Amino acid sequence: MPSPLKYLSFAVATLILTFISERSLIGATVNNVAYRSLALSEQTNSRLPVQASDLEAERLFREGVEQLDREQRLEARQSFEQALDIERKLGEPEIEDEAGRIQAIEELRSWVAIYTPLKDANDTVEFSKTTLALAREQKDRDKELEALITLGDAYISLGEYEQAVESARASVTLAQELQNLQAKASAFITLASAYESLASSKSEYQKATKAAISGLTTAWKIKDHFSEMKALAILSSVYSSISEEQNAIIFAKQALKVAKVNNISNPLAPPLLTLAGVYLKEQNYKNVIASTEKGIISLQDLQQPETEGAASVMQSLAYFATENYQQSLDLAERGLAIAQDVESPLVEALALIVLSLNYSEGRDLEKALELINESRNIAKEKDNPELEALTLEVRAEIYRNAQQKESAIASYQEALSITDSFSALAGIARLYQESNLLATAITYYKQAVNKNEAQERRVIPGLPSWLEESFGQGIQNINGLQSTEVYRSLTSLLLLENRRLEAQQVLELLKGQELREYTGDPEVNFTESGEPATLTITPTEEQIIRGYGSLISFGYQLNECQQNRCPQLEELLEQRESLTKQYYQAIGRLETVIQDNKETDEAFVDPSQFALKAQSIVEAQPNTVLIYPLVMEDKLWLLWASKGGILKSVEVSGVSQAELEVTALRFRQLLQNRLSNLEEVQATGKQLYDWLVKPLEQELQANNIKNLVFSLDRSARYIPMATLFDGEKYLIETYSISTLVSANLTKTQLPIQEQKLAGRPFNFQRVNASAGERIPAIPDQQEMRLLAMGVSEAVGGFQALPSVIDELDVIVRRDSLDPKGIYPGQEFLNQDFNFFTLRDNLLNHELLHIATHSEFVPGRANQSYLLLGTGEKLAIPTIKTWLDLRNINTVVLSACETALGGPGLDGREIAAIGYYFLKSGASNVVASLWNVDDQSTRILMEQFYENLSKGTPDSPVMKAKALRQAQLRLLNGGNPTDPGLSRLGQAPRVNAPQRSQSAEQEEENLPPTSNTSNRSPFRHPYYWSPFILMGSGM
Repeated sequence: MPSPLKYLSFAVATLILTFISERSLIGATVNNVAYRSLALSEQTNSRLPVQASDLEAERLFREGVEQLDREQRLEARQSFEQALDIERKLGEPEIEDEAGRIQAIEELRSWVAIYTPLKDANDTVEFSKTTLALAREQKDRDKELEALITLGDAYISLGEYEQAVESARASVTLAQELQNLQAKASAFITLASAYESLASSKSEYQKATKAAISGLTTAWKIKDHFSEMKALAILSSVYSSISEEQNAIIFAKQALKVAKVNNISNPLAPPLLTLAGVYLKEQNYKNVIASTEKGIISLQDLQQPETEGAASVMQSLAYFATENYQQSLDLAERGLAIAQDVESPLVEALALIVLSLNYSEGRDLEKALELINESRNIAKEKDNPELEALTLEVRAEIYRNAQQKESAIASYQEALSITDSFSALAGIARLYQESNLLATAITYYKQAVNKNEAQERRVIPGLPSWLEESFGQGIQNINGLQSTEVYRSLTSLLLLENRRLEAQQVLELLKGQELREYTGDPEVNFTESGEPATLTITPTEEQIIRGYGSLISFGYQLNECQQNRCPQLEELLEQRESLTKQYYQAIGRLETVIQDNKETDEAFVDPSQFALKAQSIVEAQPNTVLIYPLVMEDKLWLLWASKGGILKSVEVSGVSQAELEVTALRFRQLLQNRLSNLEEVQATGKQLYDWLVKPLEQELQANNIKNLVFSLDRSARYIPMATLFDGEKYLIETYSISTLVSANLTKTQLPIQEQKLAGRPFNFQRVNASAGERIPAIPDQQEMRLLAMGVSEAVGGFQALPSVIDELDVIVRRDSLDPKGIYPGQEFLNQDFNFFTLRDNLLNHELLHIATHSEFVPGRANQSYLLLGTGEKLAIPTIKTWLDLRNINTVVLSACETALGGPGLDGREIAAIGYYFLKSGASNVVASLWNVDDQSTRILMEQFYENLSKGTPDSPVMKAKALRQAQLRLLNGGNPTDPGLSRLGQAPRVNAPQRSQSAEQEEENLPPTSNTSNRSPFRHPYYWSPFILMGSGM
């Protein structure tokens, strides 16, 4: 009886693990194909004699098919194995005629359909190779295509990715020739998966991206939602692998959406686990737990125990981070049991790491060390140096928590002898800092920063793509070695050692690192030559590194001996102890040398382009100082730079990060409530002033400083600095104020075209307020042009902004007969304001004004948006991608809204407002921190542009001064009935400020405003303070 079993020379039926898209390619479900195979078997039986053993095999085969139909997969496995055992003993039949060959192909195809979803991919390869050979011999292209696709997926299951690529490429070519779109989609998805597994660089990942997109677009054409979901899941995984987390989340969520809409239940695990990996790197542990919980349910349905074990370990790590130690312990033990059961050593090693963390937290040092050493042994056995180094770093932190610093340093040194990871360099630096070896700590911190700027990712090979990077990053974060915290620690140490130039450089890199994490842009801190920024290692620091290098070289020798259990092991261990003592003695001497040679060493420090750029900002405007607050957990540093390269710093003790967060949050709450008590506003502003400005007060006054440029940090970003109160006046009453996103993004010179236009008198006819006559235009006079976009109607679920019409009308002069506009230009309102009118009209304008709802939220940049007149939300990252703002001098966003601040929020989204516009080419950005009263916004905007227009070629008005004057006008009584301001939509009154008045004269004429006699309806900071200027302020 040549039943289908006769041709399966290596068949061992195992647990059904996943149902993949090839089911639909073959044209039936697994069970339907099984029944078809059974029918073919029955036809054969009617033609050939039957032996008793054949009958038993056939009975078992029938029983297995019925069990599959009832989803009794374990039972089906047993039935198939027994049947196969009988068939092997009976031997292989000969295929004598053409009909027999065709029958064999059909039977093999049927069995491939059943065995493809099974665990043993080796069997599937054997089936598919046999089917492929027979199909090619019969020149059956369709069957050849099916065999190639199945073969490619089987190779991926086996980790034989080169063969998978070969099969998938052949599948793509054949599918295109046969115009089989379903097969083409499946083949591209297989190719993408193989490319992803082989990739080691961003350019190689692009191959996977292209293949996945080809599979996705093909699936769209034929509405193959299963393939669509798989392609989206692969794209999500690829973007996660190259640390483009925002794209990873977008595609993963879209994959889950496709699955939900189309009732695809089983294969949800890949996008869910990709999301979990991204969330773990971002320390969003609540979402890690939720995603892995759903993923584990899907994996249990699919009976994929190895992946389930890995997901359980990831979940246990998230519970550990949230201090739910019992749940973490239970899940880690569960993951360990699964890994040992299915013989998955790498997952076993990860489970042991999490268990060791739990026992360390429970102060069971002996058990913790036993577990982490066991994990290390597995890594060594599997020749996985990245994983081994990670286990040594965990062991170092276990020793550190037990106050055994020397053992901790020794473990970190062992880790560094394997790979010089960022976390190992930062971890050993922290230990030297805690040992009060500050110069040595600085040396290691600087190496860690350079490593991070090079963006060399730690990837543990052999793990699933969603875990290979996220697990190491998760351990790093749990150990308190987040990248930005390392930058802060280094800056604080440099300031403590009075190494201010280096501290300034690290502060600038810190701003870039925060933007890199928020926006996902890897090139934020790149130099003008396109290379990653680096910190200079001084000659004395080089001596520390050389001494450490000898220990590393010795570490290699010792490590090799330990692996091979060489006879000299005891001698080498003693030698390591001696070398370590010598090294400590050497760095003790070098600590003194560094203290004595600060000035000599600083001469070797390269004032990077970031520091030079910061200095150029100060030099560009007279009487300017650049102020960097650095918020540490237990104190505050203020570093400031002034003309001539002078750098000074002061430590502000007694103010913690938590205290600043609470105070900043309360201040924002008061500012955003127009009915809040003004005395409480000023008292809270006074407290913040005492922390952030008062320590510099004497320096500012002694040097006649008029312009403050802040590079803000953490919760200080949520504060409009103009509102800080010195006890008598708001800060804006004394200084012009602007903020930097990053010195590297700030322009200090205008492009040539803007230089030609800056400060020019304007070529338009003005109405004489007394006579109603037009003043002739100056002939051939160039002038700046303004592009205005706005939404006044209620759209997209947002309330109407009726004053937007008047706001745009008063600042845009549409033609020579328009009496009200300040700048000539174009205006697009409501439905006319869409992405294309914005993108396509930027070229011929120097000013861009956008009056619409916009929100900038913590978390991810793609959640922040501008509301278009069509009701659509324009994601903020789109600005950098699609808008060319190189001709734009100033962007004004007059209806922005940001978060209030509070615990855990650091205001990166506010920095990102400026980043996206400045990165796209703009010079300055004016934006509001909260959605302001419609009328006061209209007045402030009119006054701001009016102030700008008063500039002359010899005395241009700086943006910061124009904004300051506008804010003071509101504070001082700037309302439609104020005789010093024009009525909206009307000509200026005769006693309005004239253009001939200089900016300095304007400032001198502004009266004090924060005294109790001020009765301006807009005197509350709610009205005038939300607008901040980002950029140089020029």
